Amino acid sequence: MRRFIHFLIFIILFAYQNSNILAQSNNNDSLRTDSINIIDKKTLQKELSFEIINLAINKNQIVEKESLFIPSNIKINERDTLSMIIQLKGYGSEIIFNYYFNDNPNFRKIENGKIIYDKSSKRIYFEFIPDDNQALNKFITWNLFAYEKEIELMRYDFLIEINNLEYPPKIINKQIDKIIRQNYSFNYVPIINDGDNGILFELKTDAPIDNFNPITGNIDWKIDPNNIDELEKTFNFILKVYKKNKPELFDVDTFKIIYSENNYAPVFGKTAKWIVEEGNNYEYKIPVDDPNVNDSILIENIGAQLPRGMSLDSESKTIYFDVDYNHVERSNSTQNYNLELKASDISGLSSQISLDVVVMNTINPQKVKEKISELISELNSQQKGLEEINENLKWIEATSKNNRVIRTFSAAGITFLGAVVGVISANSEGSRKAVRLAGPIIGASGAVLSVINEVLSRDDNEIKNLLQETIKLQSNVKAKYDRLSFYNSSQNTSDFQNQEIDLLIRTIESDRESLNKNLFTISENYKIIISEKRIKNMLDKRN
Repeated sequence: MRRFIHFLIFIILFAYQNSNILAQSNNNDSLRTDSINIIDKKTLQKELSFEIINLAINKNQIVEKESLFIPSNIKINERDTLSMIIQLKGYGSEIIFNYYFNDNPNFRKIENGKIIYDKSSKRIYFEFIPDDNQALNKFITWNLFAYEKEIELMRYDFLIEINNLEYPPKIINKQIDKIIRQNYSFNYVPIINDGDNGILFELKTDAPIDNFNPITGNIDWKIDPNNIDELEKTFNFILKVYKKNKPELFDVDTFKIIYSENNYAPVFGKTAKWIVEEGNNYEYKIPVDDPNVNDSILIENIGAQLPRGMSLDSESKTIYFDVDYNHVERSNSTQNYNLELKASDISGLSSQISLDVVVMNTINPQKVKEKISELISELNSQQKGLEEINENLKWIEATSKNNRVIRTFSAAGITFLGAVVGVISANSEGSRKAVRLAGPIIGASGAVLSVINEVLSRDDNEIKNLLQETIKLQSNVKAKYDRLSFYNSSQNTSDFQNQEIDLLIRTIESDRESLNKNLFTISENYKIIISEKRIKNMLDKRN
């Protein structure tokens, strides 16, 4: 009876629950079980994508980031460099990437290729340089796979077609010159980079070798240390590899072998200071020899960087020095350099030596020419700039009513040279416009002194003395400028490199500083002269 009651209760509860579920389904379709499944299917319909953002052959871009074209194959030549960057695009933070080649899951490593996957950026970097064997196979298919949680596995196949071209064979393990001292045997098997099928070797040597294989290129040589003819000598080897069907496609390995019982480092001869002058080219033969084998020395600079314009040629054992004019800062001075040289023979033994280089200062003719042109140009500009002052002074002299004859100077003119900031300001109403030039020259007859002496309302011996000193000074400077004019028209380079012209320019520049002060004083005196009432009246009448 009790069991029957429990069964009835279960039936009632089950019926009530089903009625509620059906009601929910009728009122809200979004809660239906099949609707939830549809949402899951939409999620699964999302796809990963492979986008090639960079594709280049021998660094020449074929596909760039802006391109919408996604290629599935490409054709390249043997030994071309194929570079690719592939962007994986998904919807999560992590994308799993895998690959293999030619639909073979066991073929994951490709010769001459490199693949890197950056998980953070989700980018795949691929570089491939096909060799001759890969070109013979013609095609390689790169199978790429990407997987992300709750998204279907995506596959992308990229076909690479390789053109088989005829390249010359290349020896990878080329020999270097060497001295053999202990093991009296030499064995060499050349390694060819690719295309080792259908090739032959050819050897030219003066060494008494035991065996040479023209198919493999193998060289065997066992030396007899008791045979004096085979010791302490340089034997030359020229090994050539070429294609049988195209002999013009070849590669050559050239090297030297020396069997020696001696063991001496290179020896430097005596050296003295190497003295050079600016503006010249020099060669210095380094005195060094190898007691064991001559002409087998490597020379290098192991000290500070070589001076500007200097180069070292190890093969000819020569230093070349093209000395410009900027090594020595001060005139009549020198610049010293110390070279640390190392000589090594092909066995590895070495010696060192120091070489002192002294650079003597010389005059740069180009700069001298430029300076002369500058001074002459300044002289011409100054002469043009102060013609007004000369004219005014001469006119005052000629029209003065009380022109007493007093002591005059024999100088043909008054010339002031120099660089002055502001010169001569005529501040009378009747005077002409002021002349303001840098470095003016005043030229007037010696009789102008009488006008100055006549017009001044006071007896100013200081001004008179200053004028006398200036006239003497200008006479010397004018002679120097005349000398400059001679050099300015010269076409002989040696004229600009002697000490005379250098001293002349320095003297003129020094005199210019002294003349600047005198010029400024005379300029002020000129303003005083034309400001006198009597001079003003004369100028007013003139105008």
